[in-house]
Amino acid sequence: MGSVDTRVFDEFVKKTFGDNFDCGLSPESKVKMMNRGQVVKLEKGEFLQVEGDVCKTWGYVCKGLVRVYYMRDREEVTEQLSIDGDGFLDCESFFKQTPSNRYVQMLEPTTLFLFTRLDGSEILSDNYEIRRFFRYLMEKVLLEKKKRILDSIFKPAKERYEKLMTERANLVLRTPSSIVASYLGVTPETLSRIKAKNN
Repeated sequence: MGSVDTRVFDEFVKKTFGDNFDCGLSPESKVKMMNRGQVVKLEKGEFLQVEGDVCKTWGYVCKGLVRVYYMRDREEVTEQLSIDGDGFLDCESFFKQTPSNRYVQMLEPTTLFLFTRLDGSEILSDNYEIRRFFRYLMEKVLLEKKKRILDSIFKPAKERYEKLMTERANLVLRTPSSIVASYLGVTPETLSRIKAKNN
């Protein structure tokens, strides 16, 4: 593990919110957040979290590929895929502090920026700037989650795949097809047929 430096934190803010986002943190608040963060390096196949753990961190992928999944009828269901510049969070376990049924696994050698819930609660109580920043962050995470749920309900599989390729082609190319299929909610065979029709 290592501490978070200014470059890593600024890159996190830029990739998460965009070039023009003003995070509203004074230099003192920024230093306070960086001092509470950690940079963690994990190898391909390693887990940050397994079923039964309580999620105590939200994460940002500095470099690499992360999958969040759960088991349903002995099958892995991929809920999130995050690459360079993406955030990830097990929302229910994080907010309720209850044991999770999610696994967080590295699909590549990955460098993560992690901020713990425990440390967050300590500094949120007396720092309006950091409290506001966390609100921005959580709103973004929850809105993206809602958007994905709506897409899965109202968009057919072919359209979901085409949208993913348009917006996140690099993610698709770096992720095994079986996991992409799980993420889209289709069988590997269905995904193969969709790919064939698109070629």
